[in-house]
Amino acid sequence: MSDDILPKRDIFSSCKLPTNLDASVWRYMDIPKFKYLLEKKAFYLRRADLLQDKFEGTFSRQEITDMNNWLIKIGYEQVVHTEETDRRKIRQQTYISSWCIAASDFDLMWKAYIRNPPGIAIKSSVRRLQSVCDKAIDCWPLDLTLITYYDQAGGENIISSDRLTRFCYKDNHFHLDNEIRIIHWPNILLPSPDYVDLPVALDDVIVSVVMSPGADDKHMIEIKTMMDKLHLGDIPLEYSRDDRAVAD
Repeated sequence: MSDDILPKRDIFSSCKLPTNLDASVWRYMDIPKFKYLLEKKAFYLRRADLLQDKFEGTFSRQEITDMNNWLIKIGYEQVVHTEETDRRKIRQQTYISSWCIAASDFDLMWKAYIRNPPGIAIKSSVRRLQSVCDKAIDCWPLDLTLITYYDQAGGENIISSDRLTRFCYKDNHFHLDNEIRIIHWPNILLPSPDYVDLPVALDDVIVSVVMSPGADDKHMIEIKTMMDKLHLGDIPLEYSRDDRAVAD
C-alpha cells in the first residue's frame, strides 16, 4: 500500500511534537536488546507499570486525594474504588518506547541506560518515528509525543478524564531525559503481556548506530557482522565521541 493511500492515524489531542521533525532522537540499549531488535525487526514496548519509574502513568498523591475527597463530598464514595481500579488497569494496558531528543549521544544517557557495557545507541529522527506510527496500521492505536515535565511530586494537577494524558507527563526529576515516546494501548484483556513488539523497517528508521564509550574493535566487528547478516551494512556504525582519535 503506497503512502498516499494509507489511512490517516488518529492523533490524540494531548500529544505534541517538536517544530523540527528532523530533530535527532536516540535510544540506548545493551547489545542483547539490539540483537532482539535486529532479529525481530521490531521495537520493544514495555508495559507502563513495569517501567523503571514506578510513578509512570500515575497522578500525584495530592491529586488523587483531592479527587477522592470531591467524589465523597458529592455522594459518590463508591466511585473512589472504581477509579483506583481503572487507573491500575490503564497502566497495565499501555506500552511505551522512550527516546531522547538530542543533537548527539549523551554521556548521561550512556551511564543511565547501559547496564552491561558495551551497548549501543540507535540514532533516528522524530519524522522517522512518526512514520513508524503512521505505517503500523495493525498496531493502532499508536501515538508519538514529547514529554511535558511538571511538579508531580509537589502535587501539580494534570488529572484528565481521558486515558492518555497521564502518559504525556513526567515529574521534573526526569527533565534531563528530554524524552519523546511512542505510546501504544492495544485492546487486550488482563492479564496483559509484559511487553509488545512494534514491527519496523529497520533501514527506514535507523540513521546510524553508535557504540558506547569504551567499546573496542572486537565489539565493533560483532555489531557490524550482525548488521551485515541482515543487509543493514549501509547504515553507519560509529564509535562514541570518547573513543575517537584525539587531534595532535
